[in-house]
Amino acid sequence: MGALVLGMSAPVMAQDYASAINAVSQALKSDPSGTASAKQVVKDYMKSFKKDPKAMVALGEAYLAVKNYDQAVACADLAIKKAKNFGEAYVLKGDVEALKDDGGNAAMWYQQAMSIDPKNPNGYLRYANVYRKRSPQESERVMQELRAKVPEYPVDAEMGHNYYEAGNDEKALESFSNANINTISESYIAEYALAAFSTGKYEKGLEVAKKAIQRFPKNDGFIRLAMFNAVEGKNAAEGVKYAEQLINSNVEKRSNDYTYYGRALQEAGRYEEAIEKFEKAFSVDNTTYANLQKISEVYQTMGNSDKALEYSQMYLDKNPKVEAMDYDNLANIYFKKIKAAKDEADEFKKRMDEETDAKAKKAMTDEYNKLVAKANTEKAANWASAVEVYNKMVAKFPHTENYSLYNKGHQAFVLELDDEAISNYSRLLDNLKAKTELTDNEKYYLKAGSKELGYIYWASKNDLDSAKPYFQTVYDMDPNDSLAKKALGIEE
Repeated sequence: MGALVLGMSAPVMAQDYASAINAVSQALKSDPSGTASAKQVVKDYMKSFKKDPKAMVALGEAYLAVKNYDQAVACADLAIKKAKNFGEAYVLKGDVEALKDDGGNAAMWYQQAMSIDPKNPNGYLRYANVYRKRSPQESERVMQELRAKVPEYPVDAEMGHNYYEAGNDEKALESFSNANINTISESYIAEYALAAFSTGKYEKGLEVAKKAIQRFPKNDGFIRLAMFNAVEGKNAAEGVKYAEQLINSNVEKRSNDYTYYGRALQEAGRYEEAIEKFEKAFSVDNTTYANLQKISEVYQTMGNSDKALEYSQMYLDKNPKVEAMDYDNLANIYFKKIKAAKDEADEFKKRMDEETDAKAKKAMTDEYNKLVAKANTEKAANWASAVEVYNKMVAKFPHTENYSLYNKGHQAFVLELDDEAISNYSRLLDNLKAKTELTDNEKYYLKAGSKELGYIYWASKNDLDSAKPYFQTVYDMDPNDSLAKKALGIEE
């Protein structure tokens, strides 16, 4: 609350005491009591301005800034004595209580200011600040009251700020959207763009950031906000544009700036440049391990699975806060390598089958056999590597055992490794059937694993009798499953 109070604008000071209060404020910084080195400066000020309530409030604000609450209250009382309807004096007394962390008394004084000086926005604003977290509804009510009493005041922008400070970004965005973006303050427009960003309204966030860049061209931070919203909104062209502007600006560069630059380039299909930026981000801060995973992703997109594996493994080795799904990502690269080798052989066979020249077809057949042999050799090695990754995942996160078995079983099924699928799915089903109650995920594993096992026995091994118990499990869970009904001989 103290930060909120000190961040509010002080009342506009008349020119006759403005320079004098500055001297007093400086003196009180070294002598908060005002009785030692600042004594004469304070005495001279009082002699000249003690009959001016605005000057007394200004002095009280100076005491408040150095946390001399007693003198701040005394100044407020002097102002009230001279002008009992001067709302700023009551606001000052509320500010004292706010800085003492007494929200109840602070609200009481702010309420008095609202009642005595209903056209002064500060009482409403301070009161709303007090209640913005403890009672957002009360905070909104008093802001609407301010709107009614002072229609020209930018209430929507203030409400947006209140909601933003209270952590309610949805309501902040709603209120800021009702404000005049051409008059909203520099700090509030930043909150506007951030509220849009945090709520996933990236197009709006980019729009706001662009307006902020126009209005406050010297604030390069708005370029960063434009970049953030553009990249998260998958607007590659705008993302690259603002990333380049940011990197070429005078603003201090952060690791995250290069990460977002890399993401923009990645989205734009400029993969080599994206990798350079992710590497730069990691060099700026070598604890930003996610950049290693991003490099791995780009290499996967480029079809360079070996480099993808290298960086994914590096991410696991370096990151002290590695999560279970990070192991899953690494294992999936091995699975993709197996599929890529199979797809290459299948594509070659398709061309071979279409070849009509006997000599050329013979040469292609020899090449195809080599491709198949190579694919099978790599399949065994890559499968073993993927299994080892899952073993490490389960050793580190024992609760992932069933997920690990399901994913190995499913990948083996997709890759036509029937014996591996049977082995993993059988262990999974034994684990699940031993439980008295299944989670939703486990129910999914049970049904999917049973269906794929049944299919393997029926279609691949031509053993419908062995397949039927698995299809019975599927049917019991989903009587509308057409494949299970067909296998079990149940008529539609």
